[in-house]
Amino acid sequence: MRAAEAGFSLLEVLIATALFGVVAIGAFEGVRQLAAGMRQLTARHLAYASLERLTAQLRAEARSATAIWSSSPAAGGGHDDCAQVDFFTADAAGPKFWSYRNFPHHTGADAVAGDVLERLAGTAPIAPCDTTLHGAVVLAGVRAPLGVDVVAADALPAHRDAYLGEGDSPFVAASVPVTAPVALGVTDASGAAVRGGNAVVELRIETGDGSRVVDLLPGVFPSGFTEVLRYTCSERCDVGHDTAAPKTLTACAVAWQTAWSTYVQWNDYATNPDGSLAFPGGWFIGGTFTFTYTGTRASDGGTDTLAKSYAATNWDAARDYGAFPPDRSAPDGSSAGSFAPWDVRAEAASAWLADFAPYLARSSGTAVAAEQRRCDAVQRDGANGGFYANG
Repeated sequence: MRAAEAGFSLLEVLIATALFGVVAIGAFEGVRQLAAGMRQLTARHLAYASLERLTAQLRAEARSATAIWSSSPAAGGGHDDCAQVDFFTADAAGPKFWSYRNFPHHTGADAVAGDVLERLAGTAPIAPCDTTLHGAVVLAGVRAPLGVDVVAADALPAHRDAYLGEGDSPFVAASVPVTAPVALGVTDASGAAVRGGNAVVELRIETGDGSRVVDLLPGVFPSGFTEVLRYTCSERCDVGHDTAAPKTLTACAVAWQTAWSTYVQWNDYATNPDGSLAFPGGWFIGGTFTFTYTGTRASDGGTDTLAKSYAATNWDAARDYGAFPPDRSAPDGSSAGSFAPWDVRAEAASAWLADFAPYLARSSGTAVAAEQRRCDAVQRDGANGGFYANG
């Protein structure tokens, strides 16, 4: 070999290969550890996100609850002892109960493990620590028993955060008024009355990946004042049937019954072109308008009727008594008498009411006119299946 020729010796190549192997193994181990750390970090992130979602869910549910209490605030030493917090609300669909609970003494051999938080829901109160009931697991990896503490409103200024040992909030006034618990008309699983008030229920949730303190206050709790609601029915609503339940009126018919009819001539007169005298006259009539409604009975869905009768006359004692001739002006301003002399029995009741209404005395005309408007609305909207809103 010439001295001018250069190259690597076998020893140099072996040394370089060994160094590369060491670096490659180190790099692979670093990547492996990084991947393992990423998996652990992802798992912790998912666990943390689950805790955050549960916290948000609890606060959202509290805003729609009427009462929050604890039927088992602390788990005892028994195997099936649990810590449980309970919620109640009610709407048009009826009452709703739901609970969160944790069995800290259970193991993986139990139907509900000891390291999970379970949510149960139903339309009846949920018995505390009933192992025959099963719900959905909303949080896993619970490391310490669920902590439940009820703090009265006037105790909030002195209350301390469970983890920090500091005041919950610098904005809590020194004196907070306490709303007396109000019975809500329902009972819990033990038969005790469920009451709403402004006490705060504090939950302490701790997992291997984080912990939370959640203060819950019912969003729709009774606040100690009385609210009076007045409901206005449509024209088709009535409570005057044979039971106390509201009825839906679907049809209406009107009838007239004559009680008396008298034709009267006035003392004043008019001179005709031929020189004869004409004595104007008119009719005084009294009777009864009866409005008969047909409706649906709420108790069993059967047909029910409601009859309303109104005395009606065109003679107004306050207007006519002691004056003769009485006020006999017609709606058109003429002096034809209280109204033209027609045979009232020849007209249908509804037509007769339309003719008679302008002459009715004030004492009866207003009520009859209002009932006629209602009858017309029921008859019109009852056939259409709708409700008449004006009334």
